[in-house]
Amino acid sequence: MLVGKRMTRDPKTVGPDDPLTRAADIMRKFRINHLPVVEEGKLVGILSDTDLRNVSLTGERIAGPGEPQVRDRHVREVMIQEVWSLTPEDSVEDALLIIQRKKFGALPVLAGDRLVGIITKIDLINAFIDVLDIDGVGLRVEVVLPRSLGRFEELLGVVRELGVELRSCLITQETKGADRMVVLLRLDTVNGPMVRGALRAKKFEVLDPGTDSL
Repeated sequence: MLVGKRMTRDPKTVGPDDPLTRAADIMRKFRINHLPVVEEGKLVGILSDTDLRNVSLTGERIAGPGEPQVRDRHVREVMIQEVWSLTPEDSVEDALLIIQRKKFGALPVLAGDRLVGIITKIDLINAFIDVLDIDGVGLRVEVVLPRSLGRFEELLGVVRELGVELRSCLITQETKGADRMVVLLRLDTVNGPMVRGALRAKKFEVLDPGTDSL
């Protein structure tokens, strides 16, 4: 899954010499938390709602509508200048790792030196909700398997024989040993006893989460 498929295209931007009040107004109006800062078509920084809150904590509060105007600082005084960025061809997994490890809220997306989008934490959460197909009623089944393609194919074959649609499949390493894996299936049914019973009849090790439908 590529960043270009999940990013927000043509994001709202500000210039480095724009007043912070303008940036704050854009964030409020469009309910966004990050603004790329662009000068002469090139990305030169990024501004977040946290940056604006930090300004207010220093005592230089941004005046609201109808309030007396104090000296309005400019975006370049507050923006983060060392900006990590992605390309549309980067993977969503890479974006997730960077955002998690660097504690970012968003990453600008560049094609060459041109800003073409922005990808946020919410974009990434939505991407994985779609991939795992967890937005809806269904059955979650966890099966422990040896690291064997043959046994995995047998598992999928049993699901097909039951006439149940496989909505998503996720494979992770089993915590008790590197020679085993846990397969997480999401199925388009709520009949947990039927599915688990059929799998156990074929000698599959099915974990019991205590609830059948999610």
